[in-house]
Amino acid sequence: MEWISFLTGAMGTAFAFALFSNNDDAEIETEFETDDSELEVNDFSVRHVTLSCQTCRKLKRHKEIEANLYQCTKCKRHVDLRAS
Repeated sequence: MEWISFLTGAMGTAFAFALFSNNDDAEIETEFETDDSELEVNDFSVRHVTLSCQTCRKLKRHKEIEANLYQCTKCKRHVDLRAS
């Protein structure tokens, strides 16, 4: 195998990986170590998590509207993770 074929294949693989990987650079969240006494949460509606949506049948972003009650941002279906 020639080196040009190897490099072309490697670049094609890298391009396909970058194109199809689910890498959201705009949503990078950094984690800070904080004590629980310093952390105060008053509004649950701004918390977004990635959950499997049963209507969309994909991993979608859900926003927390109550404690452990999430709503899909695409189809607006509610997912209840509260203990019953």
